Amino acid sequence: MEIYKAKAEVHKLIKQCKEEAYHACKQYLNRYVRLERTNGAVHEGYIVHVDADYVYLHLPQQQTRYFNPYYPGYGNYFYNSTVLPLVLFDLLAITLLL
Repeated sequence: MEIYKAKAEVHKLIKQCKEEAYHACKQYLNRYVRLERTNGAVHEGYIVHVDADYVYLHLPQQQTRYFNPYYPGYGNYFYNSTVLPLVLFDLLAITLLL
């Protein structure tokens, strides 16, 4: 029993938006961008890869300090390197940042 089926026009529009987002992301590969998703979430980082379904965004490194129990009063620093996969049809806006 089929519970939901998108209308043909909706499917066509989603496919078109996905293709446009794919080509825009390909054009700005290795560039620093801001991506806005349909749910309002915003991510900034470098586009490191794009495939047919996802764009992979490398988030800027953040220096993080954590408590070191062996040296009280001192913290060690480490860098966080994260690549975030985002679904292409979920993108609302792509902004090139300088």
